Amino acid sequence: MPARQRYEASKSARTQESQAFDARSATVGFIRVAVALAAVGGIGAIVWVPLPGFAWALELALGLLFIALAIGHARVIAKKDLADAALRFHERGLARLDDRWHEQGPTGEAFTTPNHPYAGDLDLFGSNSLFRFLDRTETRFGASHLAFWLKGAIGDFPNGVRERQEAARDLVGRYAFREQLSAKGALLGEDKPDPEPFLTWAQGASPLEAGSLLVTAARVLPVLTLSALVFARHLPTGLWIGLLLLQLVVTSPKRAVVQRIVASVSSMEGGFSRFAEMLALVETEALEAPLLRQCQARMSASGASATREMSRLAQILSFVGARENAVFRLIAGPLLLWDLNCAIALEKWRLRAGTHARAWLSSLGEIEALSSLAALAHDCPEFAWPVLADTPRLAATELGHPLIAAAKRVNNDVTLARPGTVLLVTGSNMSGKSTLLRALGTNAVLALAGAPVCARTLTLGEVRVATSMRVRDSLSEGVSHFYAELQRLKMVLDMARGERTVLFLLDEILHGTNTRERLIGARAIVRKLVALKAMGAVSTHDLGIADLESELAGAVKNVHFEEQVNDDKMTFDYKLREGVVQSSNALALMKLVGLDVVGDSQKNIRTA
Repeated sequence: MPARQRYEASKSARTQESQAFDARSATVGFIRVAVALAAVGGIGAIVWVPLPGFAWALELALGLLFIALAIGHARVIAKKDLADAALRFHERGLARLDDRWHEQGPTGEAFTTPNHPYAGDLDLFGSNSLFRFLDRTETRFGASHLAFWLKGAIGDFPNGVRERQEAARDLVGRYAFREQLSAKGALLGEDKPDPEPFLTWAQGASPLEAGSLLVTAARVLPVLTLSALVFARHLPTGLWIGLLLLQLVVTSPKRAVVQRIVASVSSMEGGFSRFAEMLALVETEALEAPLLRQCQARMSASGASATREMSRLAQILSFVGARENAVFRLIAGPLLLWDLNCAIALEKWRLRAGTHARAWLSSLGEIEALSSLAALAHDCPEFAWPVLADTPRLAATELGHPLIAAAKRVNNDVTLARPGTVLLVTGSNMSGKSTLLRALGTNAVLALAGAPVCARTLTLGEVRVATSMRVRDSLSEGVSHFYAELQRLKMVLDMARGERTVLFLLDEILHGTNTRERLIGARAIVRKLVALKAMGAVSTHDLGIADLESELAGAVKNVHFEEQVNDDKMTFDYKLREGVVQSSNALALMKLVGLDVVGDSQKNIRTA
């Protein structure tokens, strides 16, 4: 089924479900109110009017019915919330198909790294970014995995890339699984709860040294004390008082630590237990790709499934919650050594399962990030899965920029056959030079992340992407635009000296200086990159650089974009052609926007 048809059909189904649950919720709510009023009325009648003895049985029945209705009502509301959350999954899919993806979803700006080799130039993060285009995660771990892959998971080529490809392909057809994973994740809340405080406790050293003697005392002393109270008449006077004092002596050294553990874990756990339904969904899905199976295996590393361990933790914390009742906390709690027993249970859980908790959420996040890659393949079936080459190279047919809508996108064939090859891109203003460079870089980033790419075919070997395109000066640091560009170019050259082949993309290099020095410097940089066996593309307006094609035969290839002028109207077809551009449009563009100062100057000269 085409992506749009599937999204629209599923959205319609979830909308109907939500409306049905809403109607059912209203009905159950009305019945609850009626039952409550009947129960209150019944109590009044029993008090003021003599009624048969079975009236109390009827009251009990009404009370039980009210409890059952309350439980049922909560379940109906939960189902409605899940249906509403699933709607967002389909709406985001349709938004991408309609080129509205930049209107919603996280921007990923929290993952921005200063001086990253390409993130700023290729729009990795931000309101109109590749991250926002891709992201379908609902947890912080999921977003972190996706950002890490986009920023360059160094050292995992080709095996890591191939594993992500296989996993994403496995998930493409699991539409219902991806929908439910997203919906259950959406119920976590817009703020994406932070489990880090709880994980820090789970992985840290325990302040409670619960030896066997303390554990035995915590279990046995409450039983003995209660028994002494029950049979006080038949036992020596004051025995139960002595047992209470013994409890105080045994537990006093640990009291402050116990209270701190119980209080802190109770408050931190809320951001952790809410992942249980997502983990349960992953555990029960019959995944096939090796990477997905590895993620599932990490969810049972403690010997029990993550879902079961979290259920046990929830049970412990339900006991902890009993202390919120003031009477229980002041009377029953101390008598039963409640806090100490809860702290011991928490410590046992921490030692058994706590060290695995981070791996559970990391695995869940990895599957979420892989689902984001799968969603791209599902929504854009025209995108290709890259072929991974044994040697550094890039060969693409019908390559386009993935963030440009399909209706507006123009694709081109591009080849960098081996290290030490350069495309020298010339062309007039607005003709498509910068877009080509960004399309090369963005698709390389997608390919290395394990995602499909915006091309009919793409073959890519191991490369490290490095760019110098949007150079920014810094007034606060006293760095000029030209000096900032020099620093950026130095970074590219330094990376080219490394072990891995660099895919460089340089846009209008050294344009902050005069023509003579710009030509000398640009030619020198291209020669150096060729000598270092880097590969890439350089865009320029300086046609004087074009003779590098003959100077470095086989290493440099001239290609260009050009404009078309018909009836004083300038248009662009954005098609890449071989050779050097033969035209320039700067003066024509000035005239089109009303800056015909050149024509005025020429008139003044003729008049003079």
